[in-house]
Parts: sequence; structure tokens; C-alpha cells
Amino acid sequence: MIAIHFEEHATCSRLLHKLRTYINRYAAYGLGATVTKCADRNIIEVEYGRDEFYFFESFQPLLVSILIEEVIETKEDEWLMDIAETVFCFTDAEEKRQIAAIAHAILHGERPDIPIIHAHSRRRNYLYEAFSTYIDPHTSFYYEAFLTFRLKKYGDVLVDVVGKAIDEYLLEQEYQTMVEGCRQYLKQTAPKRKLIYVVQDQQTKLYNEHWARLTNAAVPEELEKICMFEKDVDKDKRLISPLVSRVPAHVHIFSDEPDHAIVLTIQAIFQERLTITPLTTCVEKVKK
Repeated sequence: MIAIHFEEHATCSRLLHKLRTYINRYAAYGLGATVTKCADRNIIEVEYGRDEFYFFESFQPLLVSILIEEVIETKEDEWLMDIAETVFCFTDAEEKRQIAAIAHAILHGERPDIPIIHAHSRRRNYLYEAFSTYIDPHTSFYYEAFLTFRLKKYGDVLVDVVGKAIDEYLLEQEYQTMVEGCRQYLKQTAPKRKLIYVVQDQQTKLYNEHWARLTNAAVPEELEKICMFEKDVDKDKRLISPLVSRVPAHVHIFSDEPDHAIVLTIQAIFQERLTITPLTTCVEKVKK
């Protein structure tokens, strides 16, 4: 018989319900297990009626998968926030929440743009390894203590992911600061040009209202400080600071990729001063 001891009644009740649900679902297929709870204690007892071969072939993988889902669904986000504070010294509640949200997205495969290798599968593999190597037909263990002392590899994955999430969070903060700085620059500076066209083809190019190509002129020092993210880009390849420095009353982008990062950035900066149309609508107008 397997006995799982819990400190918290809510955790015990939730897992008891999950175990009973799955065992009842697969009873018709000969799963051969019963689940009970001690009347006056937070202990779940699991009795498996078939031999050990079938236990390790069928029942243990099911039990382990239920425990894995319980950890991920009820503990993981809490641990992500805790790691942000205890390991990386972020104490502000909102910062921790945002970092945990990014880490959560990475772990659930929702941020393929952030380079971290197989975080999703690795964490599940480590959880599976921890539970499956410990649980046999006669195991008795304390659930909370198990989570504290036997999930080191899984915890290491979470630390790595939170570190990546913090890098992304800081980049996003810098990006938002840049966007807001550019907006303020435009508000505080009188328009210098009526219209600038931005053509995003193989290269992104700027044109004045007469379709004459604009080359990158000197950018005010104030704006260079705002657009520090461009400091490592060759001056002749910069786009945001040269565009903003010309303070156009309106920007018209021709692009077939409205969700491209450059287009979205220009849109965030210029807001209602922006028009986006397909690239094909300007081909005949561009002076080669």
C-alpha cells in the first residue's frame, strides 16, 4: 500500500479527488486500484491489487503524472515568484509578478523567441524521474517534504528559466522606457516634416513626402540617449532615432509584415500619427 501524508487539508482533498477521478475512469481497463483517506488525518492510501509488473507498467506512470500536474498547477508559479525574490533579490510584488508571468510563458512553450533549450520537457522529465524513482507499491512519504528535498534538478530548471525571464523583463522595461522617451520627444518638439514614408522591403528605408530617399543625418544627443538600444548598430543602419529626430507630423509605413518588430515599435511610438499599408501599394512610387 502507498501512503501519502499531507500537511495541508486542501492539498490532500484536491489530490484525493484527482486520484479517484482517474482511477474510476480507467477501472474498466483493469487498473485495479482503490484510494481512501484516513478519517481523521491528511493521509491518502492507495492500494494496488495487481502484481508489481503491472504496477510499474501502468499504475505508477499514472500516479506520477497526476503528481506532476499537481506540482505544476499549484506550486510552480509560487516558486517562480519565490526564486525571483530569494535568488535574484527582486522584492517588489509587481516586478515579481511580471517576471513570474514571463517564466510561466517560457515553461509552457509560449515564448519561442526566448532562447532556452527544452525547458518545458526538461522540467517534466526531472519531476517524473524524482517521483518514479521513489514510488513503489509500498512507499510511504510526506508530500511537502518530498517537494522540498527531492526536486533539486527541477528547481535548477526553474532558476535558469527565472534568470532568462529577468533578462527579458529588463529588456522589456528598457524598451518601454525608450518608447515613452521617443513619445515625449515628439510631443515636446515641433514637427519638422509633414510626412515620412517608411518602406520595409529587404531593407527598411526612409523617404520624404516627395519620395526622395533620406539618409541618416546627425541625431540630437538627447535622442541618442533615449535610443541607447541602437548604440551597437552602425549609424547608416539605424532607423528609429533617425526617424524620430526628423519629427514628422505623420508616418506612412509600407509593409507586408504588420507584426514585424520594427513596424510594431514605430507604431508604439507614433500611435495615431501612423498609417500602415501593404508594400505593393508603393512599388511604383519608390525611386530606385
